[in-house]
Amino acid sequence: MHKAMPDAHDLLAAERFLAAEARIGALFEQTEEAIAPLLRSMRATGRTTYVTDPERGVIWGHAFLRPPYAPSVDAEWFVGWGLRFPDGGSGWNGTDPRLPTTPHAIVAVGASGTPTGSPSPMLRARLPRGWSAVSGEAAFLAASQPLLELPAEPDALAAALAGWTFERIGELSAFLPSLAGA
Repeated sequence: MHKAMPDAHDLLAAERFLAAEARIGALFEQTEEAIAPLLRSMRATGRTTYVTDPERGVIWGHAFLRPPYAPSVDAEWFVGWGLRFPDGGSGWNGTDPRLPTTPHAIVAVGASGTPTGSPSPMLRARLPRGWSAVSGEAAFLAASQPLLELPAEPDALAAALAGWTFERIGELSAFLPSLAGA
């Protein structure tokens, strides 16, 4: 399989990303500090501050979950948080309700090692308000917040993003144990 090579536009975009990377790193560091107590309480391991996932158009961090927050032991469960740029990837197009079509913050939970498919109707009925069911992906739940609805000023944006992420992961910490055996 031949991989596509970058063109001049890609290289210019990389130059702009590198100029912003320290600020993006600081944003993720602040969010990680805010959610660290929740992740510890959820027995999260293997935390990653952030990585890029071009297939899904996201820049996000993640941590692996352990029971009772990992609903089953037959898969490696994770929680992820970050920023999604829908024009930058084709993943997560099959959500219900649909994720925003503009750049947005995202928190998702899912598993690797189990067959993907549509979440069961029972699960959909039990979703916390503001969460979307995802089909055809490792993630099976996602919550989103359009970036345009967050403050524009950098420090206020970082604080709002950290607070929103903390709230969504808090919802997961209350919700995930109820999925065990469901």
